Amino acid sequence: MEIKNIKKIFHIILISLAFFVLGFSIFFGAKEYSNVYRVSAKTISEKEINIDSEIEIIFNQRIVFLSKDNVEIIPATNINFQSSEDGKRIILRSERGFSPETKYEIKLKDIRGVSGLLLEGVSFIFYTLEDKDGKILKIDGNDEKYYSDLELSKERFIVPETSRPEKEIEIIPKLTEGKYIDVSIENQAMTLFENGMKVNQFLISSGKYGMSTPLGIFSVKRKEINHWSTSYGLWMPYSMQFFGPYYIHELPYWPSGHREGEDHLGIRVSHGCIRLGVGSAKYVFDWSEVGTVLYIH
Repeated sequence: MEIKNIKKIFHIILISLAFFVLGFSIFFGAKEYSNVYRVSAKTISEKEINIDSEIEIIFNQRIVFLSKDNVEIIPATNINFQSSEDGKRIILRSERGFSPETKYEIKLKDIRGVSGLLLEGVSFIFYTLEDKDGKILKIDGNDEKYYSDLELSKERFIVPETSRPEKEIEIIPKLTEGKYIDVSIENQAMTLFENGMKVNQFLISSGKYGMSTPLGIFSVKRKEINHWSTSYGLWMPYSMQFFGPYYIHELPYWPSGHREGEDHLGIRVSHGCIRLGVGSAKYVFDWSEVGTVLYIH
Protein backbone atom coordinates (compact mmCIF):
# COMPACT_ATOMS: atom_id res chain seq x y z
CA MET A 1 0.00 0.00 0.00
CA GLU A 2 1.33 3.45 -0.89
CA ILE A 3 2.46 5.80 1.87
CA LYS A 4 -0.07 8.46 0.70
CA ASN A 5 -2.95 6.03 1.16
CA ILE A 6 -1.68 5.03 4.61
CA LYS A 7 -1.57 8.70 5.69
CA LYS A 8 -5.05 9.28 4.28
CA ILE A 9 -6.49 6.33 6.20
CA PHE A 10 -4.70 7.49 9.36
CA HIS A 11 -6.22 10.98 9.05
CA ILE A 12 -9.69 9.51 8.53
CA ILE A 13 -9.27 7.42 11.68
CA LEU A 14 -8.19 10.47 13.71
CA ILE A 15 -11.12 12.58 12.49
CA SER A 16 -13.56 9.77 13.21
CA LEU A 17 -12.12 9.35 16.70
CA ALA A 18 -12.45 13.10 17.35
CA PHE A 19 -16.11 13.08 16.34
CA PHE A 20 -16.71 10.02 18.49
CA VAL A 21 -15.18 11.71 21.56
CA LEU A 22 -17.19 14.89 20.93
CA GLY A 23 -20.41 12.91 20.53
CA PHE A 24 -19.69 10.94 23.67
CA SER A 25 -19.10 14.20 25.61
CA ILE A 26 -22.36 15.69 24.40
CA PHE A 27 -24.59 12.66 25.03
CA PHE A 28 -22.96 11.22 28.16
CA GLY A 29 -21.43 14.29 29.73
CA ALA A 30 -23.72 17.11 28.65
CA LYS A 31 -23.45 18.86 31.98
CA GLU A 32 -19.67 19.07 31.84
CA TYR A 33 -19.79 20.13 28.18
CA SER A 34 -22.20 22.98 29.02
CA ASN A 35 -20.08 24.14 31.94
CA VAL A 36 -17.04 24.53 29.72
CA TYR A 37 -18.91 26.83 27.34
CA ARG A 38 -21.26 28.48 29.86
CA VAL A 39 -21.55 32.25 29.41
CA SER A 40 -21.01 34.36 32.54
CA ALA A 41 -20.65 38.05 33.36
CA LYS A 42 -19.54 40.21 36.27
CA THR A 43 -19.16 43.90 36.99
CA ILE A 44 -15.83 45.25 38.18
CA SER A 45 -17.34 48.59 39.16
CA GLU A 46 -17.95 49.62 42.75
CA LYS A 47 -21.29 48.84 44.36
CA GLU A 48 -21.53 52.51 45.35
CA ILE A 49 -20.68 54.98 42.56
CA ASN A 50 -20.81 58.70 41.85
CA ILE A 51 -23.61 59.91 39.60
CA ASP A 52 -21.24 60.53 36.67
CA SER A 53 -19.33 57.25 37.01
CA GLU A 54 -19.40 54.41 34.50
CA ILE A 55 -20.35 50.79 34.97
CA GLU A 56 -17.98 48.22 33.45
CA ILE A 57 -19.14 44.66 32.78
CA ILE A 58 -16.88 41.87 31.56
CA PHE A 59 -17.78 38.48 30.09
CA ASN A 60 -15.87 35.21 30.14
CA GLN A 61 -16.07 34.93 26.34
CA ARG A 62 -16.78 37.06 23.28
CA ILE A 63 -20.40 38.14 23.00
CA VAL A 64 -22.11 38.27 19.60
CA PHE A 65 -24.79 40.75 18.48
CA LEU A 66 -24.66 42.80 21.68
CA SER A 67 -26.70 46.04 21.71
CA LYS A 68 -28.59 48.41 24.03
CA ASP A 69 -31.62 46.14 23.72
CA ASN A 70 -29.73 43.50 25.70
CA VAL A 71 -29.27 45.82 28.68
CA GLU A 72 -32.11 47.10 30.88
CA ILE A 73 -31.58 49.64 33.68
CA ILE A 74 -34.20 50.10 36.40
CA PRO A 75 -35.26 52.86 36.98
CA ALA A 76 -35.07 53.54 33.24
CA THR A 77 -32.40 55.93 32.03
CA ASN A 78 -30.78 56.59 28.68
CA ILE A 79 -27.29 55.14 28.53
CA ASN A 80 -24.24 55.45 26.35
CA PHE A 81 -23.17 51.97 25.34
CA GLN A 82 -19.57 51.11 24.45
CA SER A 83 -18.18 47.65 23.77
CA SER A 84 -14.56 46.57 23.49
CA GLU A 85 -13.02 45.36 20.24
CA ASP A 86 -12.71 41.80 21.53
CA GLY A 87 -16.43 41.73 22.46
CA LYS A 88 -15.73 40.70 26.07
CA ARG A 89 -16.37 44.02 27.81
CA ILE A 90 -19.02 46.74 27.82
CA ILE A 91 -19.03 50.16 29.49
CA LEU A 92 -22.31 51.86 30.44
CA ARG A 93 -22.67 55.54 31.29
CA SER A 94 -25.85 57.56 31.78
CA GLU A 95 -26.24 60.27 29.13
CA ARG A 96 -27.28 62.88 31.70
CA GLY A 97 -25.76 61.28 34.79
CA PHE A 98 -27.44 58.89 37.18
CA SER A 99 -29.87 60.33 39.72
CA PRO A 100 -28.33 60.92 43.17
CA GLU A 101 -29.16 58.68 46.13
CA THR A 102 -30.82 56.05 43.95
CA LYS A 103 -30.75 52.28 43.86
CA TYR A 104 -30.28 50.98 40.30
CA GLU A 105 -30.52 47.48 38.86
CA ILE A 106 -28.88 46.39 35.61
CA LYS A 107 -30.44 43.37 33.87
CA LEU A 108 -28.68 41.52 31.05
CA LYS A 109 -31.01 39.58 28.76
CA ASP A 110 -30.90 37.50 25.56
CA ILE A 111 -27.11 37.70 25.35
CA ARG A 112 -25.41 34.92 23.41
CA GLY A 113 -21.74 34.01 23.62
CA VAL A 114 -19.50 32.90 20.80
CA SER A 115 -19.92 29.33 22.11
CA GLY A 116 -23.56 29.54 21.05
CA LEU A 117 -24.97 29.36 24.58
CA LEU A 118 -27.13 32.08 26.15
CA LEU A 119 -26.09 34.05 29.23
CA GLU A 120 -28.04 32.90 32.24
CA GLY A 121 -30.19 35.59 33.87
CA VAL A 122 -27.80 38.11 35.42
CA SER A 123 -28.51 41.36 37.26
CA PHE A 124 -26.34 43.82 39.19
CA ILE A 125 -27.29 46.31 41.92
CA PHE A 126 -25.50 49.59 42.53
CA TYR A 127 -26.17 52.81 44.47
CA THR A 128 -25.41 56.39 43.54
CA LEU A 129 -23.78 58.46 46.23
CA GLU A 130 -23.46 62.13 45.58
CA ASP A 131 -24.80 65.16 43.78
CA LYS A 132 -22.69 67.08 41.30
CA ASP A 133 -21.72 69.56 44.03
CA GLY A 134 -20.47 66.90 46.44
CA LYS A 135 -21.86 64.61 49.10
CA ILE A 136 -24.52 67.07 50.33
CA LEU A 137 -27.95 66.80 48.69
CA LYS A 138 -30.50 69.59 48.71
CA ILE A 139 -33.90 68.39 49.87
CA ASP A 140 -37.07 70.53 49.79
CA GLY A 141 -35.36 73.73 48.78
CA ASN A 142 -33.15 74.99 51.58
CA ASP A 143 -33.08 71.83 53.70
CA GLU A 144 -29.72 70.02 53.40
CA LYS A 145 -28.86 66.53 54.59
CA TYR A 146 -25.97 64.17 54.13
CA TYR A 147 -26.87 61.22 51.95
CA SER A 148 -26.13 58.91 54.91
CA ASP A 149 -29.25 60.28 56.61
CA LEU A 150 -31.58 59.51 53.72
CA GLU A 151 -34.04 56.65 53.45
CA LEU A 152 -32.04 54.64 50.92
CA SER A 153 -29.08 54.41 53.28
CA LYS A 154 -30.98 51.87 55.35
CA GLU A 155 -30.16 49.40 52.58
CA ARG A 156 -26.41 49.97 52.75
CA PHE A 157 -23.74 50.60 55.34
CA ILE A 158 -21.92 53.92 55.47
CA VAL A 159 -18.49 53.36 57.05
CA PRO A 160 -17.92 55.61 60.10
CA GLU A 161 -15.05 58.09 59.77
CA THR A 162 -13.10 56.33 62.53
CA SER A 163 -13.23 53.03 60.59
CA ARG A 164 -12.53 54.46 57.15
CA PRO A 165 -9.02 54.42 55.64
CA GLU A 166 -7.72 57.91 54.84
CA LYS A 167 -7.53 56.94 51.19
CA GLU A 168 -8.95 54.00 49.27
CA ILE A 169 -6.64 50.99 49.33
CA GLU A 170 -6.42 49.08 46.06
CA ILE A 171 -6.67 45.33 46.62
CA ILE A 172 -6.75 42.83 43.76
CA PRO A 173 -9.33 40.18 44.70
CA LYS A 174 -7.91 36.72 45.18
CA LEU A 175 -11.29 35.08 44.55
CA THR A 176 -13.83 36.12 41.93
CA GLU A 177 -16.75 33.90 42.92
CA GLY A 178 -18.82 34.18 46.08
CA LYS A 179 -18.08 36.16 49.24
CA TYR A 180 -14.66 36.45 50.80
CA ILE A 181 -12.89 38.63 53.36
CA ASP A 182 -9.48 40.08 52.49
CA VAL A 183 -7.23 41.34 55.31
CA SER A 184 -4.07 43.28 54.45
CA ILE A 185 -1.74 43.40 57.44
CA GLU A 186 0.50 45.96 55.75
CA ASN A 187 -2.40 48.37 55.18
CA GLN A 188 -4.30 47.40 58.35
CA ALA A 189 -7.41 47.13 56.22
CA MET A 190 -10.20 44.64 55.66
CA THR A 191 -11.92 44.52 52.26
CA LEU A 192 -15.11 42.58 51.58
CA PHE A 193 -15.52 41.11 48.10
CA GLU A 194 -18.49 39.43 46.46
CA ASN A 195 -18.09 37.84 43.02
CA GLY A 196 -14.89 39.82 42.50
CA MET A 197 -16.51 43.18 43.32
CA LYS A 198 -15.52 45.26 46.34
CA VAL A 199 -18.42 45.67 48.75
CA ASN A 200 -16.78 47.69 51.54
CA GLN A 201 -13.47 48.46 53.23
CA PHE A 202 -12.56 49.12 56.88
CA LEU A 203 -9.61 49.93 59.11
CA ILE A 204 -8.60 47.11 61.45
CA SER A 205 -6.16 46.41 64.25
CA SER A 206 -4.23 43.17 63.87
CA GLY A 207 -1.78 41.48 66.24
CA LYS A 208 1.02 43.56 67.65
CA TYR A 209 4.64 42.59 67.05
CA GLY A 210 5.42 39.39 68.94
CA MET A 211 1.73 38.38 68.89
CA SER A 212 1.14 38.46 65.14
CA THR A 213 -2.10 37.56 63.42
CA PRO A 214 -1.67 34.28 61.48
CA LEU A 215 -1.32 34.58 57.72
CA GLY A 216 -2.93 32.35 55.13
CA ILE A 217 -6.33 31.23 53.86
CA PHE A 218 -8.95 30.44 56.49
CA SER A 219 -12.73 30.43 56.79
CA VAL A 220 -15.28 31.52 59.37
CA LYS A 221 -15.68 28.56 61.74
CA ARG A 222 -18.10 29.94 64.31
CA LYS A 223 -20.07 33.13 65.02
CA GLU A 224 -21.03 34.55 68.42
CA ILE A 225 -22.89 37.78 69.15
CA ASN A 226 -20.68 38.37 72.20
CA HIS A 227 -17.76 36.07 72.97
CA TRP A 228 -16.18 36.04 76.43
CA SER A 229 -12.39 35.75 76.39
CA THR A 230 -11.27 33.77 79.44
CA SER A 231 -7.63 34.46 78.54
CA TYR A 232 -7.96 38.24 78.82
CA GLY A 233 -11.16 38.65 80.84
CA LEU A 234 -13.07 40.79 78.38
CA TRP A 235 -16.00 40.70 75.96
CA MET A 236 -15.50 40.51 72.18
CA PRO A 237 -18.73 41.56 70.42
CA TYR A 238 -19.67 40.16 66.99
CA SER A 239 -16.98 37.50 67.09
CA MET A 240 -16.12 35.17 64.22
CA GLN A 241 -13.57 32.45 64.93
CA PHE A 242 -11.32 31.59 62.01
CA PHE A 243 -8.36 29.68 63.53
CA GLY A 244 -7.82 28.33 67.05
CA PRO A 245 -8.10 31.22 69.54
CA TYR A 246 -8.11 33.86 66.77
CA TYR A 247 -11.26 35.87 66.00
CA ILE A 248 -12.53 38.79 64.00
CA HIS A 249 -14.45 40.97 66.46
CA GLU A 250 -15.55 44.45 67.46
CA LEU A 251 -13.36 46.58 69.74
CA PRO A 252 -13.38 44.63 73.03
CA TYR A 253 -14.70 45.91 76.35
CA TRP A 254 -14.12 44.93 79.97
CA PRO A 255 -16.79 44.09 82.59
CA SER A 256 -16.32 47.63 83.92
CA GLY A 257 -17.65 48.94 80.63
CA HIS A 258 -14.33 50.37 79.44
CA ARG A 259 -13.85 49.79 75.70
CA GLU A 260 -10.70 49.75 73.61
CA GLY A 261 -10.44 53.09 71.82
CA GLU A 262 -11.24 53.52 68.13
CA ASP A 263 -8.10 55.61 67.77
CA HIS A 264 -6.21 52.31 67.79
CA LEU A 265 -7.76 51.24 64.49
CA GLY A 266 -5.08 51.12 61.82
CA ILE A 267 -2.41 50.17 64.38
CA ARG A 268 -1.15 46.70 65.29
CA VAL A 269 -2.19 46.49 68.93
CA SER A 270 -4.25 43.29 69.38
CA HIS A 271 -3.14 39.96 70.81
CA GLY A 272 -3.54 38.34 67.39
CA CYS A 273 -7.24 38.83 66.71
CA ILE A 274 -8.57 41.18 64.03
CA ARG A 275 -10.40 44.11 65.58
CA LEU A 276 -13.05 46.20 63.83
CA GLY A 277 -14.73 49.43 64.88
CA VAL A 278 -18.17 49.84 66.42
CA GLY A 279 -20.80 49.36 63.74
CA SER A 280 -18.37 47.98 61.18
CA ALA A 281 -17.99 44.71 63.11
CA LYS A 282 -21.76 44.13 63.15
CA TYR A 283 -21.93 44.83 59.41
CA VAL A 284 -19.18 42.28 58.68
CA PHE A 285 -20.79 39.81 61.11
CA ASP A 286 -24.19 40.08 59.39
CA TRP A 287 -22.67 40.00 55.89
CA SER A 288 -20.51 36.91 56.54
CA GLU A 289 -21.60 33.33 56.91
CA VAL A 290 -20.05 30.28 58.50
CA GLY A 291 -17.71 29.04 55.78
CA THR A 292 -16.96 32.47 54.28
CA VAL A 293 -13.33 32.48 53.09
CA LEU A 294 -10.83 34.72 54.90
CA TYR A 295 -7.49 35.56 53.24
CA ILE A 296 -4.91 37.23 55.50
CA HIS A 297 -1.71 38.48 53.90
